[in-house]
Amino acid sequence: MTESSPLETPVPAGRIERRPGGYTLMFERRFDFPAGYIWEVLTNGDKVAQWLGTVTPGWQLGKEYRLDMGNAEVTGTVLQMSPGLSLQFTWEDPLGDESVLDWQVLETPDGALLQFRTHEESADFLTEGAAGWQGILDAFDDVAAGREPARASMDQWRALRDAYAEEFGVSPTMGQVDEAGIVFERWYDAPAGEVGRALDRATSELGLGAEASVDVTDDDGGRTRVVVRQPLSSGNRDAASARLAAWHQALDAAGDHVAGNPWHPSSRRLAALKEFYGASAGSS
Repeated sequence: MTESSPLETPVPAGRIERRPGGYTLMFERRFDFPAGYIWEVLTNGDKVAQWLGTVTPGWQLGKEYRLDMGNAEVTGTVLQMSPGLSLQFTWEDPLGDESVLDWQVLETPDGALLQFRTHEESADFLTEGAAGWQGILDAFDDVAAGREPARASMDQWRALRDAYAEEFGVSPTMGQVDEAGIVFERWYDAPAGEVGRALDRATSELGLGAEASVDVTDDDGGRTRVVVRQPLSSGNRDAASARLAAWHQALDAAGDHVAGNPWHPSSRRLAALKEFYGASAGSS
């Protein structure tokens, strides 16, 4: 894929809505092409490989699939498929989180409308997912038009993720590494004092925080922002991904403590997070 030009002002093209029991991320794309052609781009394996990844054995009703996206592998099951009209499948990501994806292709007077929805139980990685899916749908547009799909840089993706977070009031989830070390920003719907105590408890339980700078501040909307910065003494990718995974788990634990939910450290989740951050670093 070719590298796209700099994104000066990222604009969310999708919507995030809070629903009972979770969230829905929604996109709509209009095309000057027949609906049958858009369905082909959505389901033909050769086309899918150009905008999403290599799907094996393809989208087949009631069948499991495996999707190779290059730097990540996703699995799931096709739940519904009405040829030419709709496709629904589960999406299990490398961290073991599962969601349901819905695609609809509708005829319009001047072409076709593609509707995409994903249903999430929590806000974990929701803003990151919104930015990611916007890029994937941009690639879908390119493939439909016969163009080589452009690939956004990590800086473009992060700027778009932050734009989704601000517009829809949903906390970013993922940490990153910059020239100074690791950085996380999380938002909590609780007073700063309560969040600070929850974070102290989480870092104490996990043995973190000695070398980190942690800012806990109230914003104007009754929300608390936490920014964690910790220098890295080594440029080793494994060391960076391990530290990112540990802080990610601590910030998740603080959220559970604030909400009064039970939390127990999970070595499996920690290992999955480390692998996830290692793969993310390799693709940046």
